[in-house]
Amino acid sequence: MKPITVLIALLISSIGFAQDNSEKIVDVAYDACDCIGKIQTNLSTEEKSEQIKSCITSANMAWQLSQSMSEMSEKVSDTLRQLEDISKIDSLIIPSDNLNISLVSDSDYEEIEAYLLETCGDMETVYFAEDETTDNSYSDKDKAMDFYNQGLVAFDNQNYKKAISLYKKAVKEDKTFAFAWDNLGRTYRELGNYKEAIKCYKKSLRIDPKGGMPLMNIAVAYGYLKQFDKAKKAYRQYGKVFENNPETYFGLGRIYALDNDMENALDNMMQAYLLYQKINSPYIKDAEKFISILYTELENQGKVDAFNRIAKKYKIQISED
Repeated sequence: MKPITVLIALLISSIGFAQDNSEKIVDVAYDACDCIGKIQTNLSTEEKSEQIKSCITSANMAWQLSQSMSEMSEKVSDTLRQLEDISKIDSLIIPSDNLNISLVSDSDYEEIEAYLLETCGDMETVYFAEDETTDNSYSDKDKAMDFYNQGLVAFDNQNYKKAISLYKKAVKEDKTFAFAWDNLGRTYRELGNYKEAIKCYKKSLRIDPKGGMPLMNIAVAYGYLKQFDKAKKAYRQYGKVFENNPETYFGLGRIYALDNDMENALDNMMQAYLLYQKINSPYIKDAEKFISILYTELENQGKVDAFNRIAKKYKIQISED
């Protein structure tokens, strides 16, 4: 296995861009986000990652084409102004440079991707959506589906209290409506009511024990409640159902860190990093940031040797930046 280099530097959450490049980053990211929002959510994580990359590359090339065409237009205008006194032009050939369109550079790509991670909600929605359905995912009762669809609209409008009321009506009509329980839990989570969210996720899991959304979110909710052992157990259960999914290890890494077990946190985060890299996921940046933070924590504890030992275990080479 080829060694991987992770640059160790304490990274901050805010994104800074060079002044002369900021306009391009924002413009390209804006168009890329619009493209990402159209990606089908029933694809594999590998396919989603490839399509996200394609959106960024296409948006960059469109931006470059727009810039080149604008420059060409200025050249044409200058040439025409020079010839405006000529009364008759038999033929006019306006020389121009070839359009200089290239693939996005590595540095620009990383900046655009980082900006999208911070600002493009569609990117997270598409990447983490679990669209696999079972017989109980949806309801065959019209009234339940009507309340559910109204609940989705209310949630999107951030009218969470109304969404809760509508989802409750949906599950009252059909107690085995798994997606309604999922979204009821999701809405409680948005309001910070993690205990009620967990109750909803458990009801969903009794209907469908392999539901990706409740399996992941019940672990997150336990983390918010600082019930770390339960959170770890929930993430491991998620990992049993969704094998080799980096979110299992990223979640475990985060929970171990919150539980002040930095070595186990690092071990899981490095596994997440390698799996993110394998599927070319944009969320590899989050793992890099976390590894950087864990390095600093272990360094403060005088445990750099432990960091190096774990890095060697996963054949990851570390260099300081």
